Amino acid sequence: MARISTAPIKGARDFLPRDLAPRNRVFQLMRDTFERYGYEPLETPAIEHSSVLEGKYGEEGERLLFRILKNGRDLETAANDLLARGPAAERSAGAVARGFSEMALRYDLTVPLARVIAAHQNDLVTPFRRYQMQPVWRGDRPQRGRYREFFQCDVDCVGSRSMTVDAEMVAIHHEVFARLGFQTFVTQVSHRGLLDALMEASGVAPEQRTPARVQIDKFDKIGADGVRVELQRIGLADRVTDALLETLSLTGAPLDMLEALRPLLRETHQGETSLRELQEVFGYIRAMGVPQERYELRLSMVRGSDYYTGSIYETVLPGSGLGTLGAGGRYDKLVGMFLGRDIPAVGISFGVERMLVALEDAGLLAGGAITTTQALVTLFDAETVGASFALAQALRAADLRTEVYTEPKGLGPQLAFASKKGIPLAFIIGPDELARGEVKLRDLRTREEVSIPQAEAPAQALARLAAH
Repeated sequence: MARISTAPIKGARDFLPRDLAPRNRVFQLMRDTFERYGYEPLETPAIEHSSVLEGKYGEEGERLLFRILKNGRDLETAANDLLARGPAAERSAGAVARGFSEMALRYDLTVPLARVIAAHQNDLVTPFRRYQMQPVWRGDRPQRGRYREFFQCDVDCVGSRSMTVDAEMVAIHHEVFARLGFQTFVTQVSHRGLLDALMEASGVAPEQRTPARVQIDKFDKIGADGVRVELQRIGLADRVTDALLETLSLTGAPLDMLEALRPLLRETHQGETSLRELQEVFGYIRAMGVPQERYELRLSMVRGSDYYTGSIYETVLPGSGLGTLGAGGRYDKLVGMFLGRDIPAVGISFGVERMLVALEDAGLLAGGAITTTQALVTLFDAETVGASFALAQALRAADLRTEVYTEPKGLGPQLAFASKKGIPLAFIIGPDELARGEVKLRDLRTREEVSIPQAEAPAQALARLAAH
């Protein structure tokens, strides 16, 4: 019999309790931040109709969709059909498609949100602020910080065209990354129409703009010189390439950059709209108290998804080599694909897996609890079992997460178990303690042990946990 592999599939992971403890701390901090801004939780199914997801993510996204095979008799029928049609049919796209059902695993959380808005439009109060923290799946090439199954944490506001909401996305990004302890992050801001306007003003022909965007998106990886070579390779004239790259290399304070671009873009409708909206966004960002060093205008930003229509965002940690840690933008037409009429929306997503790698690299995950259990109550013998369980119930009533050892056993193995698991406190009740109405409280972090009245055990435990 062949040995069954116990490893998860490539690009997926098992999370043990020690792994989940720091992850859950990050999730809780994010959840707390989102709710402080008035965002409410939402969950959607892992499986969506293929028609919901198709045509929303561009060519690359289509390739990475995890489609679901037909099952049972449906799959058997599709396989027999392929065999009957022969090798040529097996290679055809239509024949391959017949092997799949009309379902796929969700690729992100934004498109399912748009579906929910369309499906429940009469049940939601707009503007509708929601956050969502669930896994998504992509047929990507696994690498450090990039997986095939991973969590996304999204924040979106649906139903408002106000740029105050766009600026709020930057403020939320800032608060999350700052509260996690990052010191050098920056949120880069641009506008989907701005790059198109810059290309128009620089003389890029309409049919060249899509391939030009693909090359400009490499700006951070290959630099201006590398992008120059790629733009020339796709047929842009030297004077056009020079004009475009000179503009894309512009730096400075965001509002100053916008003023510098105004004379160049005054003849383009997209340019005027982009400049006006970005001026509002940066004004509101300042009013929300985001430090100036935490945001910037980046003209070469592209953002790959086809559904963005306005402001776009990427948060990066310079020097980390991890790429984008959070991103998003305005997508005023996506809901309309399902509803038949446009509803304005803007949102951001957090790259939790990359954030956790960055936190670990920076030593910001160290020092936290590695187990959810806060206290272990030992079992001494049959005569003291009742007292041990009574103490455990009193600790739990005080909201202390308490575990009772499974059986009476020597004290050494029980305390070793608690130490190995990372439980900070242990309570010991033997016949002597029971007779005196006391309990021994041992702090396994400091090795300190004290005898205290049983009635004081919850308060003493809470005080020690709060002080450490």
